Amino acid sequence: SQYVHRLEGREKLPTEEEVQSMSVKELKALLSKHGRSDVAKNIVEKTDLVEATLDFVTKSLPDLLADKYNLVANITHNSPAEVGREGQHDPLQEGSYKCHVQHRESGQWYEMQDLHVEETMPQLIGLSESYLLIFERKIITDK
Repeated sequence: SQYVHRLEGREKLPTEEEVQSMSVKELKALLSKHGRSDVAKNIVEKTDLVEATLDFVTKSLPDLLADKYNLVANITHNSPAEVGREGQHDPLQEGSYKCHVQHRESGQWYEMQDLHVEETMPQLIGLSESYLLIFERKIITDK
C-alpha cells in the first residue's frame, strides 16, 4: 500500500517521484524527522541518498506510521475443572475473575481479584486464558 490510513490528519507517505525530486537537504530532513539520519551519514552521491531514502520510505516508514497498540489490561476467568461438564453448572457463574492492569506511569503490572491487589510480572499475563483484552493505541510522535 502506498498510503497510511489518514486518520486524524496522519501524514501521507511520499511517492517515488516526490523522493526523487527532493533536494539533498530535504532527503536528509525526511530521514532525520523519522529518527534515521544515520542512513545518510556516509553517503556522498545524491543518487545513493535517493536510493537509500526510497528504501526507507517503502520498507520501514509504513510500519513506523502504522497504528500500534499496547496491552493495558487483561481479564481472565478461572473455573474448577468439573464446572461446565455434562450440564452441571454455567462456567461463567462458577470460578473467579482476575484482572491484570498495567500502571501507565511505572509500567508495573498488577493482578486484582476482588479487593486483593498484588504486583505481577508481565510474563505471567499471557499464561491464563483471556476473557477480555484491553489495548490502547500508541500515540505517534515525531523525534
